[in-house]
Amino acid sequence: MRSAMLLSMILLSPVAAFAQGQPSPPPCTTATRQQSDTQAIEQIEADFLSAEKETDPAIIDRVLADDYVNLTPHGIGPGKAELLKNFRTHVGQAPPYSVENRDMHIYILGDTGVAACVKVYTAKENGNIAHEDTTHIFTRTNGVWKLRISRANIHPGE
Repeated sequence: MRSAMLLSMILLSPVAAFAQGQPSPPPCTTATRQQSDTQAIEQIEADFLSAEKETDPAIIDRVLADDYVNLTPHGIGPGKAELLKNFRTHVGQAPPYSVENRDMHIYILGDTGVAACVKVYTAKENGNIAHEDTTHIFTRTNGVWKLRISRANIHPGE
């Protein structure tokens, strides 16, 4: 019995030494993952804004979840299918306004991300300005972030 243990220790020691000599991949820290997720959501927000400015249905199709919910200041807005239909009808046509995001804050909560900002719309014809408080909720499924819920309210004071 004693010689069997000694033999197994001798045979396994090169395996243990080899395993210790291999470099291990750097650990993915929570801070690194959070920064990466924040950057991914920032990019989706930039793409989504670009899609609105350029009426690009390909971007809408890529960034929105199939079960996207659109909560507008006036109630339930168009979902993904309706938005795609509208964008395809007007593909490449600039809207009658310009739009930008201001004061963006992004929060990562595991596989959920929240982006909050003020969207500023400026009418091209007369220069009227409207502000919306906007919140976007993203979920990560199989490693891919998608915009799942959009909620907008008219900015106070307007």
